[in-house]
Amino acid sequence: MIMSDSTVNPTQYLIKEEPCYEAIDWEIEFYEAAYGVRMPMMLKGPTGCGKSRFVEYMAWKLKQPLTVLAIRLSCIHRLAVP
Repeated sequence: MIMSDSTVNPTQYLIKEEPCYEAIDWEIEFYEAAYGVRMPMMLKGPTGCGKSRFVEYMAWKLKQPLTVLAIRLSCIHRLAVP
């Protein structure tokens, strides 16, 4: 089955309640500025530093749907071109 815009309701992926997130620096303002001009951002940091929580918070703040993909490292190796 081919999925189209008519088969997926994006509102089901909206964050309903404000996630617990406390800004450390200017990350919210930087993200909003990048989002405003549709500039992609890459978040980098060690495991557990709050990257996912930050993205969840920004999806809620910007009222945008959030879809999370869990990709195992073993799957990435299969996609690598020899």
